[in-house]
Amino acid sequence: MVTEAELLFQLGAILLLAFIAASLAGKANQSVMLGYIVIGILIGPKMSVELLGVEYSGLITDTSLVEILSFIGLIMLMFFVGLEFSFSKLKKTRTPAIILAVIDTSIGLFVGFLFASYLGWPLIDSIFLAGVIAMSSTSVAMKILFDLKKMSSPEVEFLIGLVVVETFIAMLILAVASGMIVEPDTNAVAYGQLLLGMAAFYGFFVWVAMWAVPRVVAFFNKIDNDELFILFALGIVFLTAGVAALMNVPPIIGAFFIGMILAESKVSARIQSKLESFKDAFVAIFFTSFGMMIDPAMFDTVIWMVLLAMPIIIFYESIVISAVSYFIGFSAKAASTIGTSMTGRGVESILYASVGSEVRGSTMGAQLNPFAGALCFGMSAVAPFMVKNSVRFANGLARIIPRHMQFSGAVVSRTLGKAVMPSSFKIFKGTRMTGMLLFVFVIVSAAVLMTDSLAHVAFLVLDGVIAGVLYFVIRYEVAEIVRHVNYSNIGVGVRDRTPIVDLITRMIFGALICVILIVSTWNYVWQLSILVVLAYGVFAMALTNWAYSKLYIEGYEIPTKVYSFPGIAENPAEGEDESADVPKPVYGVLKTMPRDTRL
Repeated sequence: MVTEAELLFQLGAILLLAFIAASLAGKANQSVMLGYIVIGILIGPKMSVELLGVEYSGLITDTSLVEILSFIGLIMLMFFVGLEFSFSKLKKTRTPAIILAVIDTSIGLFVGFLFASYLGWPLIDSIFLAGVIAMSSTSVAMKILFDLKKMSSPEVEFLIGLVVVETFIAMLILAVASGMIVEPDTNAVAYGQLLLGMAAFYGFFVWVAMWAVPRVVAFFNKIDNDELFILFALGIVFLTAGVAALMNVPPIIGAFFIGMILAESKVSARIQSKLESFKDAFVAIFFTSFGMMIDPAMFDTVIWMVLLAMPIIIFYESIVISAVSYFIGFSAKAASTIGTSMTGRGVESILYASVGSEVRGSTMGAQLNPFAGALCFGMSAVAPFMVKNSVRFANGLARIIPRHMQFSGAVVSRTLGKAVMPSSFKIFKGTRMTGMLLFVFVIVSAAVLMTDSLAHVAFLVLDGVIAGVLYFVIRYEVAEIVRHVNYSNIGVGVRDRTPIVDLITRMIFGALICVILIVSTWNYVWQLSILVVLAYGVFAMALTNWAYSKLYIEGYEIPTKVYSFPGIAENPAEGEDESADVPKPVYGVLKTMPRDTRL
């Protein structure tokens, strides 16, 4: 049994060494989180090294106290993440932020599951490995943009909304995944009880948000004594975390939700100022404790996994997410900044690894922790370089992207931007029906993936029906947008705009068919999903070439750089009609954004 002196020595050593590690990380222009993890590895019980006949087996041998303190730190961390969630921040940017967050998370999880399937990991471990790969880091992205003095860029407002929504999605997925894995061998009745408990949990927080919080906030405002205020605030945080645990929901999700509810209240600023230092101390212990769980001997096993995962993440964030950002209305510069900013991995990935290594039934926890630590270290080091050179990156792509893809991309961006991007002058009031149907499509697709036998077939048929309905709804709504948009300044020289409607509708419908094919065959032949994605890529390129042949004006010159705007002021004067029928050469993978978001 560890004595009191040993416990106090361990705690003091952890805090002082964490301070030194954080200071060194800061001087190296790295996240303090990485410093905490490295020092945790060095002083943890899994460290074992012999040098000149002297064997060192770690400074901390009994981690029982550290584990308790780190759990408190994790609760506080998630509470503060919730406090950063603001519905008012999303009010202006909600549509593009939600679209990008859902697509980024979905692609990341798909890539993560492909990676886990390639490794042959079991389902339970695959879920959390996919989360480690998929979850972009809010803190890393904001720190990079702050260091590069890009916080005033127009796209940063959208990026903040994106990471806020993605964090919310990540917490929901973590809650569902952790709850469904508590009893992996339970029957349908037990799963029903589990889902009922989770439904009760969310119902409880709806009640808290609508009835309890307004009354609690009124009481909060009357507490003048800081000591009493802190005690009351901490009591609420840990009480709600306990309620979540009683309902088979991870306690950290309860802390996140109560933080999210209090984020819009009048006391959120005071809570942050009074509890910030308390949170920082315990969060430092949490990351140090995470480092202690990492066995350095496993690095030889996971290093090749990290070297394989890093280029995959860089590709889908920097290429795919940048392309999606551009397609929904961002300029090439803004889209490349958004995509490269999402390459960092940090707290969210560590969280998935920490929870995943402890869940019942996990067999790969020993590899998951060192993989997550090494991946976060590598991606956090690469991300600043990617963001700093995002414009050069976009210009480099411009030189190799075929002309027909540039042109068709500009047409798609000009069209969808009118419906998605916020603007002081809306020519189209949105596509609510499409959004609702897409939400239902995602839910049913998830059901197809998680069921088998008759239920699998029934959900598959329903998914196909929804996709068919979406085809006609999207076609109608895109046609309405196309009627009001001028395309003459991006090289469209025909009056018949049916090919534009066909291009966008077929591209989206093709993506829906890909999703159906992947979720319906994943449990049988996961390798088929790679062929499906490749086939969609060929289909999309053929479609852009077809649209180019139908719409493009022969002889129209397209500049080859992001900043090349012959004939167009980079900051047009107020009142300028961006859709005036005057030919204005524009870079093919660049669109003129609405005035209030133009770069």
